[in-house]
Amino acid sequence: MIGLKERKRNRASSAARIEELKQKINNEEYLYGAIFRIAQVVGNEMVGLPQGGMQDERQWREGRR
Repeated sequence: MIGLKERKRNRASSAARIEELKQKINNEEYLYGAIFRIAQVVGNEMVGLPQGGMQDERQWREGRR
């Protein structure tokens, strides 16, 4: 059974995680990267490419800058 101290610690870490996720959602570059990663994985699975595909995320980010 979870003790009171552990429950309080879990609530505090959950609140911190929620705040972190709110900040990420409002970060346009983070959202573009997340959407790109999802599209890349789905696309690679559709055409049967190995994990990582033909272009990895670092190459894409360097091209955007």
